[in-house]
Amino acid sequence: MKFVLTLILGTTLFATTLSAQSEEMPEVFRLGENEKGYEALNQTYSQTLLEVSNFDTQKAFNAWMDMMKEMEEYAKKIRFDIKGVKLWLHVFWNEDGSISHIGYLLRPDSRNIDPLELAAFFKTFKGRYTLPLSSSKKFSHYTGANFPIYSEKVNN
Repeated sequence: MKFVLTLILGTTLFATTLSAQSEEMPEVFRLGENEKGYEALNQTYSQTLLEVSNFDTQKAFNAWMDMMKEMEEYAKKIRFDIKGVKLWLHVFWNEDGSISHIGYLLRPDSRNIDPLELAAFFKTFKGRYTLPLSSSKKFSHYTGANFPIYSEKVNN
């Protein structure tokens, strides 16, 4: 009986810890700085952008590129220079397409940019942008991003 109670309490504590860690993650963070919290986010946002796009790679690509273009336009609007920035980007969306978290890591071949300014840019962008896709579950996408944007979306 004691073993069963310990197992139940341990499992509950583990689940609560995972949930708390995803809640404790900053809205914008550098990849690699909080591995446990990041792992919890990945579990919570396990559905991919491709799944939300019904496995239509062109639809997923277009949705991502639209967001990148909006990001670039927002940077121009607020006069924040992101030209030459190259990074790994992991975006986590709520079911309604609003951005919950953005994880990023500057690539070695990126132009130098103040990480605090970049984080502030991402934080204000995430509050202004909603992906025009929704899902019954939270979802995410991880890929490289370069600015300026050169790829063009393909219309079906």
